[in-house]
Amino acid sequence: MGRREKFLLGIISCFVAWMALQPLDGWIGRHRLIYGYNRPTPITKMVEFRPAAVTGVLATAMLGSFRGVAANILWVKMHRLWDEGQASDLALTSGAEDVMRTVTLLDPHWLEPWTFAGWHYAYNLSYEAEAIKNYPLQGELIERGINYLGEGISYNAGTYELYFELAWTYFDKMKEYDEAAKWLGACLAFKHPEYIPRQIGHCYERIPRIPKALDWYDYCMKQNPADNTARGATITIRERYLPAWRLWEADKHDEALAHLQNYLLVDMKDRIGLHLKARILEDKGDKKKALSVWREATELSINWYAERQVGRLSAQLGLQVPIDTVYLKNGGPSLLAPGRGPARRPIN
Repeated sequence: MGRREKFLLGIISCFVAWMALQPLDGWIGRHRLIYGYNRPTPITKMVEFRPAAVTGVLATAMLGSFRGVAANILWVKMHRLWDEGQASDLALTSGAEDVMRTVTLLDPHWLEPWTFAGWHYAYNLSYEAEAIKNYPLQGELIERGINYLGEGISYNAGTYELYFELAWTYFDKMKEYDEAAKWLGACLAFKHPEYIPRQIGHCYERIPRIPKALDWYDYCMKQNPADNTARGATITIRERYLPAWRLWEADKHDEALAHLQNYLLVDMKDRIGLHLKARILEDKGDKKKALSVWREATELSINWYAERQVGRLSAQLGLQVPIDTVYLKNGGPSLLAPGRGPARRPIN
């Protein structure tokens, strides 16, 4: 049998298999409707499938109602590529990327592939790009991971998990605390673990936005009086930072800085104290000293939030702006604007 005949036979076989699946396809479609199951990816999105990831058998399954089965088979292939080191090597990862993308399209309501793809791009591959000092590529990979999680949310908007994964990427990887708090807040519309409101408090604590952090920790203790993490955070904030915040509210910048300095002399690596000190100095109008404090904060372990403030103030002062991993293509809310200061009124 010649090559052309084999090709035609393959096409005819796929067509016959597809026709044979149609009665079962209709039955599955009716039961999806009866039992309220999620619909699969629309067939119109087939154009986004990666041909390199799909064999003839899987293509036949995709045309019928067996996309979930095809996704499972491909996910096993993804594990094999991972074990062979082809998923984490930038030079070899294209095959694994094809598989990941195809799996998310075949079964968009399966959360694990979305979670894995977001984490893999934002953490694993971006680290590989950082290791070779290709910072634009690192930023692109982090953004791709964030986009994966956002797309996953669009298919799974009724459950908290992917909202949390996106929030955690902003919090832990990007140190974009405002964005993290926003997505954590979205989790609260659904059944969620009790640590999520506490994580919102952690976000506002690190900006810092002291009253909002206290509000969330108070909320946590009302929900669970045995929440010792929230209780401990509240005690520390009220002792160390709240007096300085109140003095700042009253435009008593020097007194606020003096209060903070007492604690910074004991713990010079106090991230929250340094962030608050820099913000008070900036509000006072001393941007050069504020820049110096933000630079000091960047020396703490992976503090991209402080690095963005260094970039912002450097630009305002006409200094050279450092170009590194923290500048994504679309920027972030803290890239151009400083954190909001306190309202000029007493805190209740």
